[in-house]
This record gives sequence, structure tokens and C-alpha cells, in this order.
Amino acid sequence: MAMTLTAPRLTADRLAEFHENGYLVVDGLFAAEEIEAIEQFFENYKNAESAFGGKTLEEVDRHKGQVRAMHPHRHSDQALDWALKPSVLAVLEQLFEAEPLLAQTMYYYKPPGTCGQGMHQDDFYLLTKPHHCLAAWTAIDDSEPTNGCLYVVPGSHRQELRCPEGATPENKWKFGVLSLAESTTKAVPLPVRRGQTLFFGGGLIHGSCPNRTKDRWRRTFIGHYCDGVTESISRFYHPIIDKEGEVISRIEAAQGGGPCEGGWEGAVH
Repeated sequence: MAMTLTAPRLTADRLAEFHENGYLVVDGLFAAEEIEAIEQFFENYKNAESAFGGKTLEEVDRHKGQVRAMHPHRHSDQALDWALKPSVLAVLEQLFEAEPLLAQTMYYYKPPGTCGQGMHQDDFYLLTKPHHCLAAWTAIDDSEPTNGCLYVVPGSHRQELRCPEGATPENKWKFGVLSLAESTTKAVPLPVRRGQTLFFGGGLIHGSCPNRTKDRWRRTFIGHYCDGVTESISRFYHPIIDKEGEVISRIEAAQGGGPCEGGWEGAVH
């Protein structure tokens, strides 16, 4: 039997916190039993052919790229249900001030020794127009600097999208969006506890450090969403799904990736 949680109403102070910083951590959107179910599901899913593009987890080079399953909601109704969790959508609707639509799911395994990810802005990849996307990032393990938590630049969502420095499809996991030494705001670690959900906008500059532990993973279930007035989004994220699980066909599929001169064809997140 599906478990239900009361859809949270964010206070004015919490909404102000999100708009000031560009991110917000919310407790209790998934019951403890659901977090356990997500954990077990993806422990089994990592053996599926669809998990890592035809590779096994052992064949993924964790020193060069992220160990993650892309778009599991396209292969599993259960993953789709978690991405369309009413309590998560309720928070997204308040942050968007519009209906949320699902564009992407990911599950990061990030076992010990996995590299970090360069500082970036999600909308460089999603190309969501006219507004930014939002991410809902639910921790399956406690996330902290030692096992590769996110680092964020608070308030950076108010900047324009930045062009990656020296980015190519071959080195896209190592580049930085900007030199933090040039920014008046420093990146700060953002620990998230198991079962908490972190929301952040597509303009927020963020990245992650390597998992330096020997025995701890940093597993995360992530959804990316656009709002109900979205006109276009990168072709990689189609089809776009509404809260009922129906495909939204009116949204254009943008080509290329990023705001840089000439774009970056094939840029994906």
C-alpha cells in the first residue's frame, strides 16, 4: 500500500530563504520506508542493462566520470512514481509558482573513490525557456564533504548562465564554470541527511567533491523539473511528463547546449 505524507506548505521565511540563496533543504517528503524502498530498488537496478548504458557498475570508470543511472523513470514505473511524489511536487509548485513537469531522473551511486563534478549550472544543459529548471535531490545516504557532498555558491542563481572554461565533451566532468577566486561568494559544502530533499534552481552554481572514504557511498535520487509555462527544453530531456504521468507534447526540443558562442552540441547533464 502506498504511503501518503501531508503536502508541506512553505512559510514566507522559507520561501525567502530559497529566493535569497537559490536552494532549500526540506525534511520528511519521503517516509523512512520509502527511502528504504528506493535504496533497495536501485541496488537491484544497478544490474539492469539500462542502468549504465550497457555497462556494469564495475565497468564504469569512477575516476573519470559519475557513477549514475540516467532516466530510470523511462524504464520503471516505480521510479516514475517516486519522481512524481505528491509531496515533492507540492514543494516544487510553491517554488515555481506554477505546475511542475518532470524532465529527468538520475540515481547517483557515487561509491568510494568516485571523482567529483566540476562547478556548473544545470540550465546550461537543460536550456529551459523562459524560466529556470529546478532539481529535487533526495539523499539516500548522509552526504558530507568526506563522501562527496555538493558544494554551492549561494546567491549565484541570480547571475546569468556562464560559459564553461575549456569544456569539451571529453573533459566535461573536470571543467569549472568559473574561477571561484573571481567570485565575491565562495562555494560552501551543503551536507544533506538521509531522507532530506534539497531543492535548487538551474542557475545555481554547484558541483561536488570526490568520495574520499573507503567504505561509504553517496547515493542520491534526483529529479529535474521545468514549469508549466515552459516553451522549450533541450531535446535530451524529452519526453516531458506531467503529474499524471502523461507526455506534454507542446514543448519544443531545443538543439545544442549552453549559451556560449556556437553552443555546445551534445552537452548533457
